[in-house]
Amino acid sequence: MPRMPAAPRRRLPPEQRERQVLDAAVRVFSRGGFHDASMDAVADEAGVSKPMVYTHGGGSKEELFARCIRREGDRLLASVSGVDSGDGAADPEARLYGGLRAFFATVTSHRDGWLVLYRQARTGTFADEVQQARRRIVTRVAELLADEAVAPEAALPVASTLVGAAEGLAEWWFDGGADTGVDPDGLAAHLMSVVWPGLSALRSGQVWTPGN
Repeated sequence: MPRMPAAPRRRLPPEQRERQVLDAAVRVFSRGGFHDASMDAVADEAGVSKPMVYTHGGGSKEELFARCIRREGDRLLASVSGVDSGDGAADPEARLYGGLRAFFATVTSHRDGWLVLYRQARTGTFADEVQQARRRIVTRVAELLADEAVAPEAALPVASTLVGAAEGLAEWWFDGGADTGVDPDGLAAHLMSVVWPGLSALRSGQVWTPGN
């Protein structure tokens, strides 16, 4: 019996093909990091040719990894930014809870992205890419806090502290906390229980001092 001709590969728009390659790359990099990953493995994961990975991934493994870092950082930034409706309807407490919940929902539903951004790339050649992504998130959180949750001059240090705490809680979740059944709502509630009393004190002009 004559062999049936293979079905022609469907041509995707460039932006969809790039997303396909990046999705595959994030999965591959999350498993072995930058050095152990190969462009062949990314091509196999994406179901495309190796030249197509180079074409839609930036031309090198280094640029492909950097693009993965930027995209995952942008995803987290978008999750936090999305809670600011701009209509003033939500009070600072509700908006902060919403931002934390959105952050944790994104983290827990994009495990591979978290591993690339916060474990595989935090040191070495790509550490600066991660720090830039983190600074954008801290700056956005500071913008959401300023004036309403804390005084403007305190917004940036408080935002940096808050983002660090959220990152630490996410790491706990990935290291076994997920087995306890806690979900993004619970993660956000845990962190709010720790930070909101202090933020409320700051809003009232109370700053902790030794012996006070």
